[in-house]
Amino acid sequence: MAQKPRGVHPEDIKACICKKYGTLSAFAVMHGRNPNTVSNAIRQPGYSRPLEKLIAEEMGMKPYDIWPDWYHSDGTPAPYRNGRTSTALPCRTHRQNGVAA
Repeated sequence: MAQKPRGVHPEDIKACICKKYGTLSAFAVMHGRNPNTVSNAIRQPGYSRPLEKLIAEEMGMKPYDIWPDWYHSDGTPAPYRNGRTSTALPCRTHRQNGVAA
């Protein structure tokens, strides 16, 4: 079975941005963003699609090449909440009769 490409490591993304701008904060300020959003966009899928695109442009790549798990091969964003399942156990006695307490 073929393995899915892994993409670029978050630390390598940060290093590329820091080589050009000095810090992630400088990159964020240069583009009118909050400094925390850049770090979050690098690590959290779907946090800021426009910022992901901007980071990819700065690296000279496409978002799919950097984050293949977050995008389909045609470049459209993949749904990032599909695989989530609830870990909470259902409460059988809660609203048994359908009326709120």
